[in-house]
Amino acid sequence: MAGVSFELISDEEQWEIFDDAARRLLNVDGSEFARRWDSGEYSGSDEPGVMQVAILRPNGWPHAS
Repeated sequence: MAGVSFELISDEEQWEIFDDAARRLLNVDGSEFARRWDSGEYSGSDEPGVMQVAILRPNGWPHAS
């Protein structure tokens, strides 16, 4: 049986994964998603992409560009 392995990724890599998911699933960049999330625009949303992106939020959220 194969073991599980993992590697740590940088804060920048976390942000890139999050930003890519926001663009792919919701057609907004990561910063816009963070702004909408923080303002409550996604509150009560039943759109699966919203939670898929939210769970990927990186450390240091929202990202300071």
